Amino acid sequence: MNRVEQIAQISRPQLGDQVPLLVFRAFRHFSANYVEELLGRGSNTAFQNGGRELGREIGSQLLTPELDTYLGNVVEWVQAARIGLLSAVELSDERLVLALDECITCAGMQSIGKRICHFEVGFVAGVVETFVKRKVRATETKCNANGESTCEVTVYLTG
Repeated sequence: MNRVEQIAQISRPQLGDQVPLLVFRAFRHFSANYVEELLGRGSNTAFQNGGRELGREIGSQLLTPELDTYLGNVVEWVQAARIGLLSAVELSDERLVLALDECITCAGMQSIGKRICHFEVGFVAGVVETFVKRKVRATETKCNANGESTCEVTVYLTG
């Protein structure tokens, strides 16, 4: 049993398996602030690496030999999980740029002047690494929390 299957086992007969987005964001943002106080700017890497692990695990479950089919599977999974609406903006030999509209972490937030979707960046990196079978570098190039209209992840496929 993989880690996703382990945490998917829920027993809440009265409360069920759904929580308000506000509760998720409170856990996510307050944890991130606390970890940043402890680790400094390196805390972003901790969240990105957590997302990368999840991305690899989900990527291995969705993997197909064809890139278009694989990306379609990832897009469908992200939407079904209600993480956001993922779409390819650019695909070249050098990089992959994906937009994440209605981002679970920050869509609709007022600008706080920084990009905060480190977990999502890691997730995208992990699913790409599963397909290309090597480590990649990824960065958040747009974020709702930074006053931009969408979240965007750029994955560098070379160098």
